[in-house]
Amino acid sequence: MSALAALRERLNRYGSAVEDPGVLPLALPPIDDRLPRGGLPLGRLHRVAGGDPAGAAATGFAARLLARLQRRGPVLWCAAADDLYPPALAALGLAPDRLILVRPRDETGVLAVAEEALRTEGFGAVLAEAARTDLLAERRLQLACEARGITALLLQRRPIAPRAGRDGIVRAGASAAVTRWTVAPAPSGGTAAWVGPARWELALTHSRGGQPGRWIVETEDGTDRLAVVAELADHATETVDTPRRLAG
Repeated sequence: MSALAALRERLNRYGSAVEDPGVLPLALPPIDDRLPRGGLPLGRLHRVAGGDPAGAAATGFAARLLARLQRRGPVLWCAAADDLYPPALAALGLAPDRLILVRPRDETGVLAVAEEALRTEGFGAVLAEAARTDLLAERRLQLACEARGITALLLQRRPIAPRAGRDGIVRAGASAAVTRWTVAPAPSGGTAAWVGPARWELALTHSRGGQPGRWIVETEDGTDRLAVVAELADHATETVDTPRRLAG
């Protein structure tokens, strides 16, 4: 019955759907080429998962995406945990006067607040932190995105463990997200005498209308910009032939 209610809700919204909000190019050709229409689809749900227990890399990537999206309006960061450090978010490009932090009691409240915010006109983007969500919850977020054309990020800091089905076969969990990303720390490009900029292994594991891919990206402290320094294929690193470009 819950799935039927969600379908009815979606059908009821067809007549009042907003115009296509377009895409957000990341200004990184190797990555944009894998995304539909050359950029991150706006007004849709995107999932960012950590590839390490701390989840710092995934949090940093999500913050940089929010920094790009805040140009469209104030952004909402909704999390039950009280471990965000606003000065660090500002260093990643998130302007304090464009960022609203909300701390519900639990992750059920996080998803409820995020859905309500997505149905409220004026936000540039909404980020919800939740360790695990089910398909119905993600579909509700996706429908809320479509209602106002607001982009949503679902941040899951720690790796998402595959689930075993009734047949005993372990499969990756289904998701309503249009793109799914996994971000993990990568070795710095510095030397023993100099620690280089932070690097991540960024994987686009699913892209509706696009293609998956994996890259080594380098961060630039104090900005929302990234640089692709290597592309990964067949579990091997291939140096990008084109000169390194910064996003932003």
